[in-house]
Amino acid sequence: MPELPEVETIRRQLSEKILGQAIVGVEVHRERCYIGIKKLRGERIKSIKRTGKYLFILFESQHGLVVHLKMTGRLVYDVDFYETAPHTRVVLTLGEGHKLYFWDVRTFGYIKYEEKIEEIFEKQSARIGQEPWQMTTDEFYTLCQKYKRPIKNLILDQGLVGGVGNIYANDGLWEAGIDPRRGANTLSKKEAKLLLMGLCKVMERGLITGGASDNSYVNALGQKGKYQEEFRVYKRTGQACLACGNKIERVVVGGRGSFVCIKCQK
Repeated sequence: MPELPEVETIRRQLSEKILGQAIVGVEVHRERCYIGIKKLRGERIKSIKRTGKYLFILFESQHGLVVHLKMTGRLVYDVDFYETAPHTRVVLTLGEGHKLYFWDVRTFGYIKYEEKIEEIFEKQSARIGQEPWQMTTDEFYTLCQKYKRPIKNLILDQGLVGGVGNIYANDGLWEAGIDPRRGANTLSKKEAKLLLMGLCKVMERGLITGGASDNSYVNALGQKGKYQEEFRVYKRTGQACLACGNKIERVVVGGRGSFVCIKCQK
């Protein structure tokens, strides 16, 4: 699933490409992937926002679109391949013939029209926890102390920590030297600080490298990211730990595949 760095990369790229353009047509090839009215002709794009893993395309009319890529969604600007690609679900035609394609193999993702887009953005933001770089060490430590659940489950809970997914959770925990199976409330304040720093570090690298394309993700220009070339432990089962050389092991935490160096992560 595209995580915060991937969605933010798309937001930044689209902000450079489509602001000020008007939507002149909507084609829906899979009904479940587009929710709401389809007559958007003349809606002009004012801004693009993000909260957690959600994108918000705001119109000058105060209406707008909510986009969630879910597991395999892509939102791509002016790449001809998607004109006839079998999994293109929605096509937004913009002024001067430009197009924005929503592509999704599994069709869990969607675009949703909202009349009061700013209100929806505020409500969604309120449901999502602070992102790692928005939190202080004290805030994160206090949050951890409230829960006995595995620390990895806590940082994946979007209601508690916004934007972190499986890739950056695994790598951030390795950076901090913390086993993903540990109870959140067992972390010391020092460990909480290290984990917050670790999450910020790997997510910032995700932004710099354009995201992780180990699965289906591409950015808004149809290009793959490069963070997968920098994975610390994620999907590196049996490979040498980058710090100590011990073999990375795969374990299951909360039903999710997790990757850990049992020598470095305690």
